[in-house]
Amino acid sequence: MLTYGKVSFEDSRIGGAEWSILKSKTPLGKIPVLEVDGAMYSQSMAIARYAAKLGGLYPEDPLECLRADMISETLCEMFEDSIDIFYAEKDEAKKAEKTKKLLEETLPLKLGKLTSMIKGDYFMGNKATFVDIQLFDLFENALGKSILGFSTDPFPELESIVKRVKANPDIASYLAKQSP
Repeated sequence: MLTYGKVSFEDSRIGGAEWSILKSKTPLGKIPVLEVDGAMYSQSMAIARYAAKLGGLYPEDPLECLRADMISETLCEMFEDSIDIFYAEKDEAKKAEKTKKLLEETLPLKLGKLTSMIKGDYFMGNKATFVDIQLFDLFENALGKSILGFSTDPFPELESIVKRVKANPDIASYLAKQSP
């Protein structure tokens, strides 16, 4: 979000030992954390919306904000479903059952509805907003890397948004630096 919005920031990644020390100093005892002027803030979507506002990626009109937040919350639900399957569920039979339901019921329904909400090249029109970047993250990371069998083929309009975000020179440069 910060990269796409051309907001300068320091991306600090921490490991296990360092996290043990930092954990008690964070507002909610978890990451991610954003530090601004010495104050720490938690919660992924709170940080994402703040970054979106700084980078001009959050709508100004209150109704457009409502619409964008509705899309965002739907994307969050799918993200949480994938995280539950990939990280939380330990029983392999239940994991397979949840994956099947996600791939055959939840994703087709929600992604189908989201497809109908696209208003141009992106969800909110012809300019990217935070929800387009959130969709990119969902497809590339949460679903793309953790849910075996996930395919964007049934959702070409959504995949087009993801490709546009990924093609952004700043995003491409950022991703190149993150790759091992």
